[in-house]
Amino acid sequence: MGSAHDERVLARLPRGGGARPGTGSRRRDIVGLDPQHLSSGSILGLQRTVGNRVVGQLLHGRQQTGASSPVVQRLPYGLDKQPSQNTYVNQAVKLWQTQPRMAIVDFANAMMKTIAAELKAAGVPFFGWTFGSGSGASGMFDSKAWKVRVNVAKFSSRVTPKILKDLTADEVADVIGTLYHESRHTDQDVLIIRTMLDQKKTVEQIFTATGIRKDVIKAISTTKFADPLDADQIAHAERMFDVMYGAHKELLEFLMHHSAAFDGLTALAEPTSRLGAAKTHLTTFTSWQAKVLQPKLRQMATLAKPTPVETALQQRLQTIDKTLTALSTSWTTATKAKKLTKADADNVRQLASAAKDAVADAYVNLEGEKDAFRVEGEITAAFTQQVSPP
Repeated sequence: MGSAHDERVLARLPRGGGARPGTGSRRRDIVGLDPQHLSSGSILGLQRTVGNRVVGQLLHGRQQTGASSPVVQRLPYGLDKQPSQNTYVNQAVKLWQTQPRMAIVDFANAMMKTIAAELKAAGVPFFGWTFGSGSGASGMFDSKAWKVRVNVAKFSSRVTPKILKDLTADEVADVIGTLYHESRHTDQDVLIIRTMLDQKKTVEQIFTATGIRKDVIKAISTTKFADPLDADQIAHAERMFDVMYGAHKELLEFLMHHSAAFDGLTALAEPTSRLGAAKTHLTTFTSWQAKVLQPKLRQMATLAKPTPVETALQQRLQTIDKTLTALSTSWTTATKAKKLTKADADNVRQLASAAKDAVADAYVNLEGEKDAFRVEGEITAAFTQQVSPP
């Protein structure tokens, strides 16, 4: 979501973490994205506010679909580089195996320090993190503050962890994946800023377009990076800018500001949900649908030469539009009936599930989220391989 990244907005749907609601936070169809690379909690903060864990859960049921991992053509940058990932995973494995009574905050701090060292070596300025309880996810990147916000209380859905051994190996894998995912958004913003600087944009113009701190932009403008940007990295940065800050930011922006609505949609899809409890959340969605989504679709239909990415986004947004219309109609009919039947209630819940999945699919397919989920998946897989018994 546009600016504060990964709680970015869904707070990560099914297994993982997210970003603060409102401007400045960011957090993954899953076309081309291997669901096996997502932790079951990776999307709940529909990251940003829907957080990082929600998306993971939504995608969990797709793990047997046989989808293949995306082939990334561009050269790796920042936290995508193998040595950085190896250093980070090795640190997590060492602490997990030798420091079971380590305070959970100290564990998180140690992992973030490892990330900070790698980012500093890559030329990323002023990287920082804070601990608090304001996020619905275990982690989120706030691009306006230029910090990852960590909420250790969300490291487990079973207990409030105090020390490292309170977590299971799967939970640790999820946590370190989430923190790396959120930190990856820092990498992404640096790439965007570098691309804009190469386009002769001024610090003020970049700040106006992104909301990223001016001192960060200035520092990047004076940094001599070891490797120049290649064509694929530039194209990647431009696609990220479009869905985070630019021409196609509508979905991420909505999720950043209305994570509660996504949570409400998720709750409505549950087998025993109360239909009436979803009224406010459905109103939020249908208002956005009428005022933003449908005009956006009409505008996209007039594009003379849409790119393949724009065509795919248009199709995913059309699916959201169709599922929201079907859900709204069914919910209104059911709640206005003199007697609510089980069949009508179940139909509403099924349509809510379809709408939830449509939103999640569109979210995880956004350029920055797809990239961050891929990197997260590499981290969790490497950790799990090392700590799992032979």
